[in-house]
Amino acid sequence: MTKVFLLLFMPVFMAGCASQTQLAKLESHEWTELTCSGFLTWNDCRQQARAICPNGFYMADQFENYAVQRRVVSIACKK
Repeated sequence: MTKVFLLLFMPVFMAGCASQTQLAKLESHEWTELTCSGFLTWNDCRQQARAICPNGFYMADQFENYAVQRRVVSIACKK
């Protein structure tokens, strides 16, 4: 019974470990992928983006995997 439960509900639990949000996608901009993993937070990612893009930036494809503490986001500098 336990094996059946795990087989049926494991995908549900795994889906809860990751989230992805697309915030913007502008094809005319050059996109850079930032990885902020481990003890780094989303705020750390935004600080890295501000250092790269002093005039501001767009974010897209924000991904977080809670199980391995990995955060990835694409940024494009505003012109």
